[in-house]
Amino acid sequence: MGPRCRSAIRAGRTAEQAARGVVGWLSFGALPWPFRGDAGELPDLEWRAAETRKDFLDAKTEFGEKVLSRHVLEERRLAYVAVTRARHSLLLTGSFWATQSTPRSPSPFLRELEKKGVIGALPEASQFEENPTPGDDSTFIWPLDPLGNRRARVEAAAELVRDGETIGAGRWQTELDLLLAERAARLTAAETVDLPTRVPASRFKDFVTDAASVASSLRRPMPERPYRATRLGTLFHGWVEGRYGLDGTSEELDSLSTELDFGDLVATDGATEDTELARLQATFERSPWASRKPVEVEREIHLVLDGQVIVCKIDAVYATDDGRFQVVDWKTGKAPRSAADLEAKQLQLALYRLAYAQWKGIDPALIDAVFYFVSDDRIITPERLFDEEELVALWRGALAPTERG
Repeated sequence: MGPRCRSAIRAGRTAEQAARGVVGWLSFGALPWPFRGDAGELPDLEWRAAETRKDFLDAKTEFGEKVLSRHVLEERRLAYVAVTRARHSLLLTGSFWATQSTPRSPSPFLRELEKKGVIGALPEASQFEENPTPGDDSTFIWPLDPLGNRRARVEAAAELVRDGETIGAGRWQTELDLLLAERAARLTAAETVDLPTRVPASRFKDFVTDAASVASSLRRPMPERPYRATRLGTLFHGWVEGRYGLDGTSEELDSLSTELDFGDLVATDGATEDTELARLQATFERSPWASRKPVEVEREIHLVLDGQVIVCKIDAVYATDDGRFQVVDWKTGKAPRSAADLEAKQLQLALYRLAYAQWKGIDPALIDAVFYFVSDDRIITPERLFDEEELVALWRGALAPTERG
């Protein structure tokens, strides 16, 4: 976008205009969505359960509402990306006219920005009663040909060069060889990636098991799709904290989505979310920790591991009668499906144990750590936790590919 790195968002369709496309895959010649690779994220037409024509029409109406709702969410997500990618300036544009015969309404996103006072008042109507844009004269090819009307001459000159006799560059040959070698090295060398100042403990396993993907995400960070399951997990953690009447130390600013691990919970509607939260609460009330009082809740500790700050947000710590401590990490997602998955997840507990031991000034051997997967009502205790030397070795092993791309 040039040196100023501008970002632009154009006016989207209104809900009324989008409603014309609510038929989804029912339009002629469209591939039925159940056959698509992303079928799990698309609205489902419940036609199999329809016993009468009215049942089918009701299902079709409900399907159309879901399609429209998904369309609005995708439009909002696109607008969010466009707005948040701006570095120095943001250009918002809209138009009453395109190719239609009647003027469109302003984008609902522009209306929201107007209501919040982010932008000035929008015009209520177009100053033209009919479409003022020209007809076929406004059609052009995009992207534009960078050579334009010079293409024929440039291609002819390039052909002469290719057919010409190869000769040396004389006294400039050494300089040309060095420049070409530098260019080749620049094109093949990996891009350097700066590590974050602080790395959340929940992402430590990603750094040490899939450094290439982490480096890619650091080069070009993109906003993540929001899920109601994230909110459900946040509500549960907040309920546990409030239940014990202890104030945690986690800063809300640092509660990144990447630090919340909710496994395979899927997005739910409001009613289902309330029901699921009540189920998680009831399950917790039957757990071994329901009648025990923790010594720490939501304790945030910054662990310095081999010079890197690791942010450890420990859900709860309990003191046992034999002078030991137990770190517990609540999980509202699904339990590990394999030994490899558990070994990767135990790195988070290992970091928590080391962080709490250093913060408390005690031997890490006096600290046990377990996962409690509330949704499955399962307590999982890793056979062993990595010690500091093993964690440092893992980090150093992943550091070079992460920093070098």
